[in-house]
Amino acid sequence: MADYVLVHGGHKDGSIWDKVVPLLEEKGHRVCAPSLPDAETSILEEFISAVCRLLEDEGLHDIVLAGHSSGALTITGVADRMPERVGHLVYVDSSVPIVGKSLYGMFEDLGISPAQYDLPQDPPWLEPLYFDAEKIRRIPKTYVFCTQGEFKAVAEPFYEKVKRNAERDGWNYYALDSGHECMVSHPAELAHILLAQG
Repeated sequence: MADYVLVHGGHKDGSIWDKVVPLLEEKGHRVCAPSLPDAETSILEEFISAVCRLLEDEGLHDIVLAGHSSGALTITGVADRMPERVGHLVYVDSSVPIVGKSLYGMFEDLGISPAQYDLPQDPPWLEPLYFDAEKIRRIPKTYVFCTQGEFKAVAEPFYEKVKRNAERDGWNYYALDSGHECMVSHPAELAHILLAQG
């Protein structure tokens, strides 16, 4: 049986995974869906540290670590800090972090202004993430692209890059015909993908 840690994106909490958690648990897996600190008053480091503490406190190893949307930065930071505990990374309709780039920096590299989405200027999204890319490269990874997501313009270029380099970089990839919050609208389909990575 596998351990799953499911990380939410910005201005959400762990309850966004409520439809997926029982679908994994009924297969005998242990599942944690923590709520991260308030993005308005926290920094990215606090998000990463909160999940790292969870792994230590719960004694979790060889986990499937999934991050939705901006949760991609959190799970990458966790995997960089504790690679020995992470068996698989799952990026759900998100960017794929780039060393030294913030979330909004990656938007801007694509020619997209966060203002187009009326996104808040919270510290975690403005803070560059530094990590050892080689550590992350060695961990098996999956990308889930939501084809009807409101952040399609951001997610699709990352999905296409993953597809092009999947074999070289150790990726699986899936497309779901869903909006951005696929864990709410398509929990069974997402759970099926997650189970395949365990």
